[in-house]
Amino acid sequence: MLSSSAARPLFVARHATTPIRGGASFAVMAGLVAYGDLVTKWLAVTLWSGEHQPLLGRLLGIEVVHNPLGAFSISLGPLTREINIAATVMAVLLSMAVSSRLARLDRGAPESLGLIAGAGIGNLASMLGNTAGVPDFLALSDGRGSALVVNVADVAAYIGILCCLRLAFVVVRAAWHRAAGVHSGHDDSRPPSDSGTAIAQRRC
Repeated sequence: MLSSSAARPLFVARHATTPIRGGASFAVMAGLVAYGDLVTKWLAVTLWSGEHQPLLGRLLGIEVVHNPLGAFSISLGPLTREINIAATVMAVLLSMAVSSRLARLDRGAPESLGLIAGAGIGNLASMLGNTAGVPDFLALSDGRGSALVVNVADVAAYIGILCCLRLAFVVVRAAWHRAAGVHSGHDDSRPPSDSGTAIAQRRC
């Protein structure tokens, strides 16, 4: 007769496709964006400084420029660099703080916030490591002689902001449903009607 322990399987099958938790997916996305941004900046500065390398004809090319200003090339006075560093650190910390909580409402929230955090980390490292400014190299021409020059971190941040617009809609909808549930709960807590009281008295 076999014992109960002998009848148990020696190995327990595990699923290889276990989903990554919110905090881990946030960290992975942020790390990939920051790493890809810094590597592409280094390649652009090393290989194409002072040159223009077309990628998609006149529409898109590689042209290295150093941006000492903030996002969207907005100057904030003599403290522009310090304000940019402080704002970037706050954005990264805020994204880390709310990522896990927002994942309860939207599974894509950690990845969306990870895009923004990774972009902030990449540009922050460039600001701290180069006093000349953040290297931008992806030049998108408007066909009239001027171009919008960005980097991989900027592109990731734009995508993350677009994803967060959807996330904001999810948060507002959840808050609205919660408020509606509270109001309906108050309605359910009304005292019983006279008919219900009469039935209870008969049973007594």
